[in-house]
Amino acid sequence: MAGTQWRVQVLGLAQLWSPEGQRVRLERRAAALLAWLGLQGPSPKFALAALLWPDSSPTTARNNMRQLLRRLRLASGGEPLVEGDTERLALVDPANVDVACLKAATEAQAYEQALESVGAEGSTLLAGFDFDDGPELARWLDGARAGVEGWVREAREARIGHLTAGGDWTAALGLAQAWARQEPESEQAGRHLIRLHYLQGDRGAALAAFEQLRSVLSRELDVTPMPETLALVREVEKGTQRPSPTPAPRAALPLSVLRPPVLAGRDAAWRQLEAGWEAGQMLFISGEPGSGKTRLAEEFASTKGRWGRIEARVGDRDVPFASQARAFRTQLARWPDVKLPDWVRTELSRILPELGETRLLPPLDSETGMLRFYDAGAVALQMLHEPEDISVADDVQYWDMASSRAFIFALPRMFEAASRGARPIRFIDCYRRGELPDSARTQIAQLVDAGLARIVDLGPLTGEEVKRMVAAMGLPGAEAHAEDLTRYTGGNPLYVVETLKHLLETDSLHRDWPQRLPPPGRVGPLIQLRLERLSTLALQCARLAALAGAFFRTSLAPRVLQVTAAAAHEALAELESAQVLMGERFSHDLVMEAVRAGMEPGETRVLHGRLATALEEDKAPAILLAHHWLEAGRVEKALPHLLASAHSDEQVLPPEEAAEHYARAAALMVATGQKENAARARAAEARCRLQAAASGGALRPSGKAG
Repeated sequence: MAGTQWRVQVLGLAQLWSPEGQRVRLERRAAALLAWLGLQGPSPKFALAALLWPDSSPTTARNNMRQLLRRLRLASGGEPLVEGDTERLALVDPANVDVACLKAATEAQAYEQALESVGAEGSTLLAGFDFDDGPELARWLDGARAGVEGWVREAREARIGHLTAGGDWTAALGLAQAWARQEPESEQAGRHLIRLHYLQGDRGAALAAFEQLRSVLSRELDVTPMPETLALVREVEKGTQRPSPTPAPRAALPLSVLRPPVLAGRDAAWRQLEAGWEAGQMLFISGEPGSGKTRLAEEFASTKGRWGRIEARVGDRDVPFASQARAFRTQLARWPDVKLPDWVRTELSRILPELGETRLLPPLDSETGMLRFYDAGAVALQMLHEPEDISVADDVQYWDMASSRAFIFALPRMFEAASRGARPIRFIDCYRRGELPDSARTQIAQLVDAGLARIVDLGPLTGEEVKRMVAAMGLPGAEAHAEDLTRYTGGNPLYVVETLKHLLETDSLHRDWPQRLPPPGRVGPLIQLRLERLSTLALQCARLAALAGAFFRTSLAPRVLQVTAAAAHEALAELESAQVLMGERFSHDLVMEAVRAGMEPGETRVLHGRLATALEEDKAPAILLAHHWLEAGRVEKALPHLLASAHSDEQVLPPEEAAEHYARAAALMVATGQKENAARARAAEARCRLQAAASGGALRPSGKAG
């Protein structure tokens, strides 16, 4: 920073520094303004005024902003820190603001410079300030603090790694000690302390650092150290040096195994789909997991013109409208030129906050309000799927009940629109046989009985069909195993592919059929064998993804697992190479189930707790936070989120969603002896159920789809 200019410090205690080294404390809103501009860059002036004074009129907020800028200039001895016009504000020199320097240095991977931006008072953004009188600003600050801590953590990790690799263990240890003092619960910092003490020959100090870390984790977080930390300590106890984490490169699987070139054994199913298409019916494909439902649907759709794919995921059932919200986001991204009417965007902001301002919406406590909300969903469904000739909806068995009701409500309107000459919307829905909720199974049966839909059920492949599938892959030596593959896999296409992967990775294709394999007809154990060949961090990433379910984001991995972004990226790339993950989702549900099956209960609880903490920083849905805290065994942390979810749903969603959450909260309160609170939750549940009964007519399907 320039030595002749005033410097701005918003990391730690918010203050200004004069060129002579004098300090001036910043008032709360001035500090927030400087922090915002340092992180967000030039911003609309009046939007910032509304953010800082949310309860004031526009005129008052503008006047307050003018006064704030005047006081800020006086505090800095007349030197302007912020410049702008009637429309926008910006920092005069971002290089004089510590958080802007930290951001720029981290993005440039100049980690030594990034750490120089953090003073002795720590890296907490606007430490000591809160904004309970400004909810939007408070939410931004929570997210910004998490982001800043992530940058500092990344810089520390990279700098310590650089110093350690260069043999400067003393400097690396000093950084690790400072990190551990500021974040005593950080296993990243703790592992560095343990390793560096040991590298310097002080095994006692290394073990003492571990005992200190274990004590803090138990006392503050009620968790045990992660497996990687325990493995490091076991090596220290043995007196051996920790090997570098360089897993052996994984041989790339042939493309023909990643996606078999021939869709074998589905000729009869294809003919049924063609007949249903010609009849204008809605198409459903059912079958066992791994039977090829999605592959068949996608290949058939590709012959009918433009098509798109939406999906439900494991975990959707826990969050009302999760499936519909994901589907709408997918379609909005796919067809950005579709302009939804303003009233539709406003109503859908109840489940897609990015479309509008939910706090301006009235509660859905009347039939008129409910009808308007569901009509908006029907209009959006029609408009967002009109550009496509056909849409594939995958894993329908995971759709949450609220999304299913909304879709059923929209169906008769879609049929009516088609009868009036609108372009019909064609769907293929795929689901696991026997796993649909009763309500969905009933609705599909009604559609079939009315001649509006057709179900195509997929069975196993015959021996000849397996042989044809294997022959098309062109794997030397594979055809000789076709009969054994049919017997072992029961003709399940995914099981065939997973077994071939195992034979390839164990170099067994040119040998006799292996005598030692998991019991036939089950693919999970084979997938487990593949998972065992992953690096430790890649396996941890897979387990995190399995627990996060529909809400997994790759950005969670560094924070939850406490590793660098680079290390997490390498581990995630390994998972993609091994065909465990595809982007942010599992390559198949069976892979996810195998990952979960291999987890110990203690590890599961620890990861749920860490995941809940990270998702709290991300302002995830309250019901999701409650779920993870409950799975972590922390009922006391789950209850506030469960009640918050119920209250939020009561304000912007149909009342039956809030009723379910109040009921669940009441049951937990009873179990934990909170009888008075349970009674209040039961009363709120009853109120919501009465409202749902009063407005229930809006949801009754009408017309041919009923």
